[in-house]
Amino acid sequence: MAIETLEELVDKVREVDRVEELKPLAASIAHNLSVSRLRERFAKKRGAGQTESLEAFQSGGDDPIEQSAGMSPLAALEQMELADLLAEIQSELKADLRAVLGDFFVHGLSYEVIARKHGLAIGSVGVYLKRGLEAIRSWARVTKLMKELEAFLR
Repeated sequence: MAIETLEELVDKVREVDRVEELKPLAASIAHNLSVSRLRERFAKKRGAGQTESLEAFQSGGDDPIEQSAGMSPLAALEQMELADLLAEIQSELKADLRAVLGDFFVHGLSYEVIARKHGLAIGSVGVYLKRGLEAIRSWARVTKLMKELEAFLR
Protein backbone atom coordinates (compact mmCIF):
# COMPACT_ATOMS: atom_id res chain seq x y z
CA MET A 1 0.00 0.00 0.00
CA ALA A 2 2.83 2.39 0.89
CA ILE A 3 4.61 1.85 -2.41
CA GLU A 4 1.43 2.48 -4.39
CA THR A 5 0.86 5.65 -2.38
CA LEU A 6 4.38 6.89 -3.10
CA GLU A 7 3.98 6.12 -6.81
CA GLU A 8 0.80 8.18 -7.00
CA LEU A 9 2.34 10.93 -4.86
CA VAL A 10 5.26 11.24 -7.27
CA ASP A 11 2.79 11.71 -10.13
CA LYS A 12 0.97 14.48 -8.21
CA VAL A 13 4.07 16.40 -7.02
CA ARG A 14 3.96 18.74 -10.02
CA GLU A 15 0.42 19.81 -9.14
CA VAL A 16 1.35 20.87 -5.59
CA ASP A 17 2.30 24.50 -4.92
CA ARG A 18 3.91 24.06 -1.49
CA VAL A 19 5.79 21.26 0.21
CA GLU A 20 3.38 21.40 3.18
CA GLU A 21 0.63 20.10 0.92
CA LEU A 22 2.44 16.80 0.30
CA LYS A 23 1.67 15.25 3.69
CA PRO A 24 -2.14 15.69 3.46
CA LEU A 25 -2.01 14.60 -0.17
CA ALA A 26 -0.14 11.41 0.77
CA ALA A 27 -2.64 10.72 3.54
CA SER A 28 -5.54 11.23 1.15
CA ILE A 29 -4.03 8.94 -1.48
CA ALA A 30 -3.30 6.24 1.11
CA HIS A 31 -6.83 6.49 2.48
CA ASN A 32 -8.43 6.23 -0.96
CA LEU A 33 -6.27 3.25 -1.90
CA SER A 34 -7.09 1.52 1.39
CA VAL A 35 -10.81 2.06 0.97
CA SER A 36 -10.63 0.81 -2.59
CA ARG A 37 -8.73 -2.31 -1.53
CA LEU A 38 -11.22 -3.03 1.26
CA ARG A 39 -14.17 -2.63 -1.08
CA GLU A 40 -12.59 -5.05 -3.54
CA ARG A 41 -11.97 -7.58 -0.77
CA PHE A 42 -15.52 -7.30 0.57
CA ALA A 43 -16.93 -7.57 -2.96
CA LYS A 44 -14.97 -10.79 -3.50
CA LYS A 45 -16.17 -12.10 -0.15
CA ARG A 46 -19.79 -11.44 -1.14
CA GLY A 47 -19.33 -13.12 -4.51
CA ALA A 48 -18.56 -10.28 -6.91
CA GLY A 49 -19.75 -10.84 -10.43
CA GLN A 50 -22.38 -13.38 -9.40
CA THR A 51 -25.27 -10.97 -9.31
CA GLU A 52 -28.16 -10.63 -11.69
CA SER A 53 -30.02 -7.44 -12.39
CA LEU A 54 -33.42 -6.74 -10.89
CA GLU A 55 -34.69 -5.91 -14.39
CA ALA A 56 -33.81 -9.43 -15.54
CA PHE A 57 -35.84 -10.86 -12.67
CA GLN A 58 -38.81 -8.61 -13.40
CA SER A 59 -38.78 -9.22 -17.14
CA GLY A 60 -38.54 -12.99 -16.65
CA GLY A 61 -41.89 -13.04 -14.88
CA ASP A 62 -40.66 -15.72 -12.49
CA ASP A 63 -40.22 -15.30 -8.79
CA PRO A 64 -36.71 -13.90 -8.12
CA ILE A 65 -36.45 -15.92 -4.93
CA GLU A 66 -36.95 -19.14 -6.86
CA GLN A 67 -34.27 -18.15 -9.41
CA SER A 68 -31.56 -17.43 -6.87
CA ALA A 69 -28.58 -19.64 -7.52
CA GLY A 70 -27.98 -22.32 -4.93
CA MET A 71 -31.06 -21.49 -2.86
CA SER A 72 -32.95 -24.48 -1.55
CA PRO A 73 -36.75 -24.60 -1.73
CA LEU A 74 -36.85 -24.31 2.06
CA ALA A 75 -34.74 -21.15 2.02
CA ALA A 76 -36.96 -19.68 -0.70
CA LEU A 77 -40.03 -20.45 1.40
CA GLU A 78 -38.44 -18.85 4.46
CA GLN A 79 -37.72 -15.70 2.48
CA MET A 80 -41.25 -15.58 1.15
CA GLU A 81 -42.66 -15.96 4.67
CA LEU A 82 -40.35 -13.24 5.95
CA ALA A 83 -41.45 -10.94 3.14
CA ASP A 84 -45.10 -11.63 4.00
CA LEU A 85 -44.48 -10.75 7.66
CA LEU A 86 -42.74 -7.52 6.68
CA ALA A 87 -45.63 -6.65 4.36
CA GLU A 88 -48.08 -7.30 7.19
CA ILE A 89 -46.21 -4.92 9.47
CA GLN A 90 -45.93 -2.32 6.72
CA SER A 91 -49.69 -2.36 6.30
CA GLU A 92 -49.94 -1.04 9.87
CA LEU A 93 -47.94 2.08 8.96
CA LYS A 94 -49.46 5.38 7.94
CA ALA A 95 -49.56 5.77 4.16
CA ASP A 96 -47.08 8.67 4.10
CA LEU A 97 -44.51 6.78 6.19
CA ARG A 98 -44.96 3.66 4.06
CA ALA A 99 -44.48 5.68 0.86
CA VAL A 100 -41.33 7.42 2.08
CA LEU A 101 -39.83 4.14 3.35
CA GLY A 102 -40.61 2.45 0.05
CA ASP A 103 -39.14 5.26 -2.00
CA PHE A 104 -35.93 5.23 0.01
CA PHE A 105 -35.31 1.54 0.66
CA VAL A 106 -37.03 -0.14 -2.28
CA HIS A 107 -36.65 2.40 -5.06
CA GLY A 108 -33.37 3.91 -3.81
CA LEU A 109 -34.46 7.52 -4.25
CA SER A 110 -32.45 10.33 -2.69
CA TYR A 111 -33.76 12.58 0.06
CA GLU A 112 -34.13 15.43 -2.47
CA VAL A 113 -36.24 13.39 -4.87
CA ILE A 114 -38.41 12.02 -2.05
CA ALA A 115 -38.93 15.53 -0.67
CA ARG A 116 -40.05 16.85 -4.06
CA LYS A 117 -42.25 13.81 -4.73
CA HIS A 118 -44.13 14.06 -1.43
CA GLY A 119 -43.99 17.84 -0.97
CA LEU A 120 -41.82 17.65 2.15
CA ALA A 121 -38.92 19.72 3.39
CA ILE A 122 -35.67 17.89 2.67
CA GLY A 123 -34.88 17.76 6.40
CA SER A 124 -38.20 16.04 7.07
CA VAL A 125 -37.38 13.01 4.93
CA GLY A 126 -34.94 11.69 7.53
CA VAL A 127 -37.53 12.22 10.24
CA TYR A 128 -40.11 10.25 8.25
CA LEU A 129 -37.60 7.43 7.73
CA LYS A 130 -36.72 7.38 11.43
CA ARG A 131 -40.36 7.33 12.52
CA GLY A 132 -41.24 4.64 10.00
CA LEU A 133 -38.39 2.40 11.10
CA GLU A 134 -39.26 2.94 14.75
CA ALA A 135 -42.86 1.96 14.03
CA ILE A 136 -41.71 -1.18 12.22
CA ARG A 137 -39.44 -2.08 15.12
CA SER A 138 -42.20 -1.60 17.66
CA TRP A 139 -44.61 -3.74 15.63
CA ALA A 140 -41.88 -6.33 15.11
CA ARG A 141 -41.45 -6.66 18.86
CA VAL A 142 -45.17 -7.24 19.31
CA THR A 143 -45.56 -9.76 16.51
CA LYS A 144 -43.80 -12.97 15.73
CA LEU A 145 -41.64 -11.18 13.16
CA MET A 146 -38.86 -10.44 15.64
CA LYS A 147 -38.47 -14.13 16.40
CA GLU A 148 -38.49 -14.90 12.69
CA LEU A 149 -35.91 -12.21 11.95
CA GLU A 150 -33.62 -13.39 14.73
CA ALA A 151 -33.83 -16.97 13.48
CA PHE A 152 -33.26 -15.84 9.90
CA LEU A 153 -30.20 -13.77 10.76
CA ARG A 154 -28.47 -16.62 12.59
